Amino acid sequence: MAGSSSRGIFLSYRREDATPYARLLQYLLSERIPDARVFMDLDSIEAGLDFAEVIREAVESCTVLVALIGQQWATLADEEGRRRLDDPDDFVRFEVQTALERDVRVVPVLVDGAKPLRREQLPAELHKLARLNAFELSSGRYEYDANRLVDLIQRALAAPPDAAAAKNGPEPVRAARAARLIADAERTARSITDEYSKASALTSIARVLAATDPDGAARLIADAERTAGSITVKLSKTSALTSIARVLAATDPDGAARLIADAERTARSITDEYSKALALTSVAKALAATGPDRAARLIADAERTAQSITDQHRRVLALVDVAETLAATHPGRAARLIADAERTAQSITDEHAKASALRHVAKALAAADPDRAERIAQSITDQGRKASALGEVAKALAAADPDRAERIAQSITDEFSKAWALVQIAMV
Repeated sequence: MAGSSSRGIFLSYRREDATPYARLLQYLLSERIPDARVFMDLDSIEAGLDFAEVIREAVESCTVLVALIGQQWATLADEEGRRRLDDPDDFVRFEVQTALERDVRVVPVLVDGAKPLRREQLPAELHKLARLNAFELSSGRYEYDANRLVDLIQRALAAPPDAAAAKNGPEPVRAARAARLIADAERTARSITDEYSKASALTSIARVLAATDPDGAARLIADAERTAGSITVKLSKTSALTSIARVLAATDPDGAARLIADAERTARSITDEYSKALALTSVAKALAATGPDRAARLIADAERTAQSITDQHRRVLALVDVAETLAATHPGRAARLIADAERTAQSITDEHAKASALRHVAKALAAADPDRAERIAQSITDQGRKASALGEVAKALAAADPDRAERIAQSITDEFSKAWALVQIAMV
């Protein structure tokens, strides 16, 4: 459909109650709207990446977010018995909240006999979701309902963009529009109630402003730092502080050093080994350029912490995160950690966790050892994870062996992963 190629569709769902519907809908969308990009499965973001930034960027690039709501969507609990929806870091909550805050069209879709959501079931940030007219997607008339839903999505994608956005006016007009968008972004960021999300948003805006409005950037950084100081989840606090420090480093190295010191203290106080390993690695990355010796000590501590993690899936993710940080400076040590991660991944008995772990290992190996990475990717039984891993291998091979990269990409059965891999090769 004309105009849809630059827009996207975000499928938000919980694996426990809507996976079949999400996968079927993804296939139907790829057939009916082949030039639209479909985002899904962002609940397996690579270790070391800021999940808020990854999800926010994906959601903001979309015109429509389809929230697939099953019977357990609002009630599923975590391992400690707490309702996931009450956790500001819950992926599904963050996806929908980001879409609502960014004025992305949200279409609630009730699956498997789920009832419409009530306001009292939702955290304050999602109250608007209860007011949106829900679409029912039933197994008994799936084809009819799914086609109606795709028709609705097509209409949303075909809607004309903002008239101002369609013009390529002179530089002053574009600059004025940019300033207006940044001001709007700042107002939106300041309205966010979750401290981590707010600090991340303010930091991102400050990064954009740093070159053209240093005073405005400094004001935003100060506000982001104050917000970060009130974050209670220590891994999130560490991530926020290191992100702020990176932006601050060019103009205020002493301030950046102070924030990194605070981030390190926070990281070392974490008792959960998995979170502690990721936090220490995050601080080490922020220190790599200015304090390599201190960064090396942090990486060594992160490695020891990762090795002590009893949950095998989490141990693999932590080891891969440390290895990827070491790859440029200590390739031999990084290779040893990847080998350890692979052995651990192969010993996991839960097939879903094993597939996820092997995908991370294959991604980490793709650049240094593409043959081994491809063998690991081909061994993954979960088709979605396998496709994602093969896509990473194809991307890594694109420059050195484009023919092989294309063959691997063309062999991918998952349409989204295949399209992503082919685009990556074309870009190289």
